[in-house]
Amino acid sequence: MFRCSSFLVIALLAFVLFSPPPSHAQAAYDSVDPFIGTAGEGNTFPGASLPFGMIQWSPDTGGEGWYFHDKTKIHGFSLTHLSGAGCPLYGDFPILPWTGEIKASPAARPDDYTLAFSHDQEEAHPGYYSVTLSDGSKVELTVTERAGIARIRFPQGQPSRLLVKGSSANTDVHVATLPPVGREHDGTHVRLIGNDALTGSTTAGGFCGTDSHYTLYFAAKFERPFDSFATWKDDVIQKDQREVAGRHTGAWLDFGNQSQIQFKVAISYVSEAKAIENLNKELPGWDFDQVRSSARRVWTSTLDRVPIDGGTPEQRTIFYTALYHMMLSPSLFSDSNSDYVGFDGKIHSLTSTRQHAQYANFSDWDTYRNTIQLQALLVPDRVSDMVQSLVNDAEQSGWLPRWPAANDVTYVMNGDSPSVLIASAYAFGALNFDTKTALKYMVKAATEPGKGPHDNEERPYLTDYLQRGYVPVDKDPSAASRTLEYASDDFAIAQFARSLGDTATYQKLLKQSQNWTTLFDPETRWIRPRNSDGTWLQGFNAETSMPKRPNAPVSTDQNGFEEGNTYQYTFMIPFEYPELIKRIGGDAATTPRLDKFFLKLVCWGEPCFNMANEPDFVTPYAYVFAGQPWKTQQVVTRIEQQTFSTKPNGIPGNDDLGATSGVYVWNALGLYPGIPGVGGLLIGTPMFPSAAIHMGNGSTLSIHSTGSGPYVKQVLVDGQENNSSWIPVSVLDKANSRLEFTLSPEPNKQRGLPATERPPTWVNPTR
Repeated sequence: MFRCSSFLVIALLAFVLFSPPPSHAQAAYDSVDPFIGTAGEGNTFPGASLPFGMIQWSPDTGGEGWYFHDKTKIHGFSLTHLSGAGCPLYGDFPILPWTGEIKASPAARPDDYTLAFSHDQEEAHPGYYSVTLSDGSKVELTVTERAGIARIRFPQGQPSRLLVKGSSANTDVHVATLPPVGREHDGTHVRLIGNDALTGSTTAGGFCGTDSHYTLYFAAKFERPFDSFATWKDDVIQKDQREVAGRHTGAWLDFGNQSQIQFKVAISYVSEAKAIENLNKELPGWDFDQVRSSARRVWTSTLDRVPIDGGTPEQRTIFYTALYHMMLSPSLFSDSNSDYVGFDGKIHSLTSTRQHAQYANFSDWDTYRNTIQLQALLVPDRVSDMVQSLVNDAEQSGWLPRWPAANDVTYVMNGDSPSVLIASAYAFGALNFDTKTALKYMVKAATEPGKGPHDNEERPYLTDYLQRGYVPVDKDPSAASRTLEYASDDFAIAQFARSLGDTATYQKLLKQSQNWTTLFDPETRWIRPRNSDGTWLQGFNAETSMPKRPNAPVSTDQNGFEEGNTYQYTFMIPFEYPELIKRIGGDAATTPRLDKFFLKLVCWGEPCFNMANEPDFVTPYAYVFAGQPWKTQQVVTRIEQQTFSTKPNGIPGNDDLGATSGVYVWNALGLYPGIPGVGGLLIGTPMFPSAAIHMGNGSTLSIHSTGSGPYVKQVLVDGQENNSSWIPVSVLDKANSRLEFTLSPEPNKQRGLPATERPPTWVNPTR
């Protein structure tokens, strides 16, 4: 019998209780690093938000609502943000602690009203952010869905003051251009109520230079009364004036020498009264730590839907940060009483039991590729509400909104992406929305030329596309990529129609999805732009990305393509890879082209893969259709290892509301939702020994791997060998399904090679 001294027992207990857990046991919540993506071109923000929350409260270190990690001064802590978008938007109502006077209007001299900070004085977790500023003030933020609470500790002996900037961090829009419903003031407005409350509004917009706009309202309540105040309007400071309205307004509040100030804020897109209502309902008390704990519980529940085991601490951090970024958008748009402002400028209320909330901010061109699918699996009820929100937008404006921001459409990027977003959400389990009305507007967009809000079109050049089978490059400098997007959209709509039993629409749109073939040049065997008269674009060279696109926002664009070239877009036809590979010249001609393509993993203006942009996200899986899945396994492993990291610049390119992060999450799970509008997953190679997807319908997919190396030797689905690189979503409908990988350091070059082991063909056209 083993015996030990009491001293040894105590020592062993101390070791167990106080030693850090092994790295693989770190909780999902604690693995998230919100600073990843805040440098480089990631454009993420580190502040506090709940999953899909309306309020996203974060510091701004740039002048347009951005948080740039290399900047050293904070302009304010604003209430609204977009995570990872390529253009600035929101950054509304920046609030900043301030121990000094205001000698000049902050609107006239904004750089004078900033505070330096150091990253070693920052802390960020899902739902929580804190920083100690250069004047010694410590700011802590945490949130509910529509409201937030701040706790600010001021340095001893210093005045405790706040600057509340009524203007958006972005371009203001004169409110007279907006419908009158809910409008109270032009530009921005701030009103002090008593000595412990504040309300305001701002009108802003112009996302990516578009004629889009929104009006946001806010309400703030302070735990302690302020002693004195001042307001400003543009470049004029107004002492003791409680209400101001103008293009740039704000308030300076002096609380005396309080060591700590707590205040609560809430927002609404309907009215100041609704912002107050949201505040009272979601934050009735003043317990900061309780709100923070609640936010942690919400995020823990969300992140724990995808548990992983094993891997390095760095891999876990990248994975869970990416999953976190995928669950920030779209954002809640309706108030606590279900009111929201529609695309018609009128106030609507969600009286239907089918829909629980209205959502806004859909980066559809980006997120249709991988983000909406995982969201639909994890939270199908919320995604059903998101899709119904798009249907509501269509009923109010006449068209599905392309890249909607707030209650307006921006028309950013080409393609008809709301249609494919809806089809993919449905294919992955978000079923509880008005499918009949959704299909009506999807078909309208695909078949009826017409103009919507801002005298713009959901599908520009649709008449040409329907008559010629392509958009001509002499009319549209992004004609070829637009044609390919429309073809993908048509394919996705066809799949959605078939799932609803509409065979006629399915056949019509499936045939229309073949339009990509009109731009496949049989001589060069590339997608090549054509003119209105049917002639091919002259000077075309795939290897040099010539000719350059005239007046392109990205100077490296090839003429006929948006943010890319024919090398990067030719493979953006995953729904018909078998036919594409055949036209290129079969496996023997296709795989060398792909091999060259993947020599680089991030590039612009060159004939190579670009992990920094969405059109290429699916291309590693082209190898699967060419009978070489082992090369897919090799490439996705390189992408994980070489283009993502735990550094602030650890996201390759804009995160685009979670789309770039989605590449890492799916590939790390060994799967990818590569076919638009189709419920199924392409098989890659898993990163972790064990993972799972706990779906919102109660089912669980368990993913396990044994062995080592990036290559897949064998795959079992529920104990049965699966030589195909495709898993239909129906496999996931069971209460529990199990996916088992055997990995190897050497490739299995025979697995997936026979035609019978390749993914299915969804198109059998009559040509």
